[in-house]
Amino acid sequence: MNFQRVLVGARPWCNMEAAHLLDLEDDTQEERNEALADGTLLLGDQFTITNRIGNGGFGITYLAKDNYLDRDVVIKECFPEVFCHRSGKSVLVRSTANHDKYRSIVDMFMREARSIAKMRHPNIIGVHRVFEDNDTAYMALDLIDGRDLLEIITNDPNALTPTQVQNILVKILDAVDLVHKQDLLHRDISPDNILLDKWGSPVLIDFGAAREEASRETRAMSAVLIVKDGYSPQEFYFAGGKQTPSSDLYALAATFYHVISGEVPPNSQTRMAEVASGSQDPCVPLAGRFDAYPREFLAAIDKAMRVLPRERLQSAANWIAMIDTSEDRKEQLVLKPFNDLDKELTRLISETNEYVLKSAEAPAPPKPPAPKAEPSFSIPDWVREFNEESEEPVTNNNGTLLLQADDAVSAKEYDSVYIANDPGPMPVRLREKLRSRITKIRASWLVLILALSVVGGDPSQLVLTAKTLFQ
Repeated sequence: MNFQRVLVGARPWCNMEAAHLLDLEDDTQEERNEALADGTLLLGDQFTITNRIGNGGFGITYLAKDNYLDRDVVIKECFPEVFCHRSGKSVLVRSTANHDKYRSIVDMFMREARSIAKMRHPNIIGVHRVFEDNDTAYMALDLIDGRDLLEIITNDPNALTPTQVQNILVKILDAVDLVHKQDLLHRDISPDNILLDKWGSPVLIDFGAAREEASRETRAMSAVLIVKDGYSPQEFYFAGGKQTPSSDLYALAATFYHVISGEVPPNSQTRMAEVASGSQDPCVPLAGRFDAYPREFLAAIDKAMRVLPRERLQSAANWIAMIDTSEDRKEQLVLKPFNDLDKELTRLISETNEYVLKSAEAPAPPKPPAPKAEPSFSIPDWVREFNEESEEPVTNNNGTLLLQADDAVSAKEYDSVYIANDPGPMPVRLREKLRSRITKIRASWLVLILALSVVGGDPSQLVLTAKTLFQ
């Protein structure tokens, strides 16, 4: 693959390397000297550099240890080598004339890192920390355990099935759509910047070339532009080329052209020259060449790879709509916009209030009478007998009804009725009945004593017994 570093008159940004382990072959001594030494501490003692992964024209990537969270991370250092050099740990500007340009690059690096950190998406590399140290800027990223598409294409071209390739593209398109909605461009989509983790899920990495398209301040600043032959659209090769979301889509289409065909697409500048001269485009379309893929899937890739920007697909959402017909995707595309959220909440609150008011106006249904407990204790026979004799119920001294003759209650209930309603003397009527009964009993005993005395009992003892009974 041919990587070019092209000097243009008006663009600074930092090119991030892939956030995963790379081979360390062909490292020059100069590159090693520019990198931080193993064991270097960053941000106080939070991060420890353990190894240099790689470096590009505007950044150096390291494997590092997060000492606070005890995990491995990737650290990206903003290091635009055209304008700066290393002195110990510090990064110094090569010339005072380039100081403002260098600081603009560092500031852009920080802004873009913060923008990426806000994009919470399962298929976008996570940025956990952005900070300044050693007179430059750094970002801490996820360490992805997996392989990139370039490695898979090169070493194991049959590893992915057509279904897997289609699913991977849809997920990456969803991620790119989010990037574009944040007014950013990735600018460096290629097979080596799409990783497959150990579960086979794709992750888009290396946002170092991204910048806020809406920023007017940075449009007229000078820098170095990194392009990749076969993947970069023709507008990336010259100063002043208008770059839009379709530029990222071209690079993504070229990436999957390589995945499906096994061939790197022709250089976009070569294609442009041939088309401009009236010759046939040297890039052979995919549609109709690979029966394992739906024709519309391949046709969408061909359309996104058109040389002229106006002929390409203009948004990731349009591309998704062409190739993904699943029900889940259809439901997501018809969701109401967020600006209708206030109206929806107002409607729900109004309906809830109306329901509450109607519920309050409706009369409450009558409560059913409590079932009568089955009796577990009957009124004593002597109470029934007294009531039957008098044909009146038992009452207390105040005339309050205590018990009907036919009432049946538990022993506990009976005690509570009597005690609670008449804690004083026994009711008058009941006391009279008891006194009459006792008088009858005493008279019976007197007759019995007299009878015993006639048949020979001790009179004195009988009299004592009688006195005791009548006390």
